[in-house]
Amino acid sequence: MMAGSWRILMIYPRFISNSFWNYTEACKLVGARYPAAPLGLITVAALLPQTWDIRLVNRNTEELTDADLDWADLVMIGGMLNQQPDFLYLIELAHLHGKPVCVGGPDVSSSPHLYAAADFQVIGEAEHVMKDLVAAWERGEWSGVFTAEKFKTDVTQSPLPRYDLLKLDHYLYIGVQ
Repeated sequence: MMAGSWRILMIYPRFISNSFWNYTEACKLVGARYPAAPLGLITVAALLPQTWDIRLVNRNTEELTDADLDWADLVMIGGMLNQQPDFLYLIELAHLHGKPVCVGGPDVSSSPHLYAAADFQVIGEAEHVMKDLVAAWERGEWSGVFTAEKFKTDVTQSPLPRYDLLKLDHYLYIGVQ
């Protein structure tokens, strides 16, 4: 692999149906599909090189297609404990499509052993380790674990999230991170 432009598919897993995050009746009142946007993933997207082509699929608001997976060079998935069943399924699905997978987020950070099937793991806050993951990927490495030092990340220095990746009308509200 050579440095340059890569196609990155970011996937936000479905929340389990009885999760706190599923208050669909409130969304229906205003025509939204889901309460909140995946701020973590769009922040990670802002940490990636600008030459990389990034798409986002939020499985809580839209369907993931075979064409989405076939398009990607790398699949990145991030999520929480209440997304774990779909999260683990997505790793397997991406691998069935022959795609390497990078995982991160609160559940991965607290239980990395559950995500051992992923090719790359980001443990902790991504701000200080994404540059290492990008460098490894561009060197042609197909696996690795990138662990942020605890309590050292100054999230006030995080870049502006990639709000342009969102379908804004899908959400009840768009938070600021």
